[in-house]
Amino acid sequence: MKVYSKKSAAAIALFAGAALVLSGCSSTPEKAPEETAAGDTGALKIGTLLPQTGTLAHLIFGPRAAVKLAMDEINEAGGVLGQDIELVVEGNEHDASDPTIMNKSVDEIVKADPSFVLGAMGTGNSNAAMPRLTEAGILMGSPSNTGIAMSGINDLYFRTIASDIIQGRALGNLVLQDGNTTVAMLAQNNDYGIGLRDNFQETLEEAGAELVYGAKGSGEEFPEGQTTFTSEVTAALAKKPDAIAIVSYEEAKQIIPELAAQKFDLSKLYLVDGNTVPYEEFDAGLLEGAQGTTPGRASKGEFLDALVAADSTATQSTNFAPESYDAVMLVALAAQKGGGTDTETIVANLAAVSGADGGETCDTYKDCLALLDDGKDIHYEGRAGSGPLTDKNEPSSALIGIYKYDATNTPVAVGEIEG
Repeated sequence: MKVYSKKSAAAIALFAGAALVLSGCSSTPEKAPEETAAGDTGALKIGTLLPQTGTLAHLIFGPRAAVKLAMDEINEAGGVLGQDIELVVEGNEHDASDPTIMNKSVDEIVKADPSFVLGAMGTGNSNAAMPRLTEAGILMGSPSNTGIAMSGINDLYFRTIASDIIQGRALGNLVLQDGNTTVAMLAQNNDYGIGLRDNFQETLEEAGAELVYGAKGSGEEFPEGQTTFTSEVTAALAKKPDAIAIVSYEEAKQIIPELAAQKFDLSKLYLVDGNTVPYEEFDAGLLEGAQGTTPGRASKGEFLDALVAADSTATQSTNFAPESYDAVMLVALAAQKGGGTDTETIVANLAAVSGADGGETCDTYKDCLALLDDGKDIHYEGRAGSGPLTDKNEPSSALIGIYKYDATNTPVAVGEIEG
């Protein structure tokens, strides 16, 4: 049995910290075994580390509602090992006005001692929180970290979303499919922006198209949190691109009006998961025809209704709700399968309940629980449409949703592709 002692967890934490410096290198850490003896059998305690403030705050609504919904469904079905799952701490991953907020939140999480924390949403924020949470033996699971370097970074980290390799290529293919041959990209200068840009550019160039602004090596990326974009938009439009793509968080709220002011046809605008959200503050019709991509299946129908019923603020955005819901479900099912609510039991059984070893398919906690109670292996088919977890703790396949903006500046799902 592998036990995450303070000594071994500290070693993993050092590895995670080194990854911040050696982001261009890859390494495959030792994996937890598939089975382990059960440890703690008390109530499963979880926490969140989500953006309550800052440049990612507009994306909290879906994950927050999804956690509430998943917990409600788990508890209504009998809980984990016969006990209700508990949300014991809600941390804030970023606040530009308080640079100490991450450390404060990690302090709160460590004190609350959950077995699992959903978050962080930003790849850089996950990296910042990882060393101490790993040292404390707490499992992290992100619904939104698409950074390529996060693949297999840590035994005590998994994600339920595809990497930027898949979304970058999907976005590139969407732009090419629409007949564009010269493209400008306004990308923020972080792991998210760079990784997505690089794969987008590669896809364009393989098809004979060109990234005429914002290309790799041009130094034309912008820093996260920038608020004015007159010079960037002017320089991009001077290249006379057929289309423009924006890789950002809420910076798009400043970029889009600047593009409009400089007379760019916004129906030729392409967005990504960090900014494909409703823009009710803009004039009606401003974004009509613009498109965006978001990893995962769109939240709609009964699932959307259930999210809103769990938390009415989900009407503002459901980005990353399916991935958040699936993360909580996988953790609960892993604890149930292993017979323990401690971190090591969950880690040892996480891939198995995702279907990595086959098993009977199920798509609700109630149905999966019944199969586990019968001693059967399961393959939880989640809301995000992702494949089973790999040995690098990420989906083996994933869906990328395609959205088109309507006259109310709201993104509407129009299709999806699998990568």
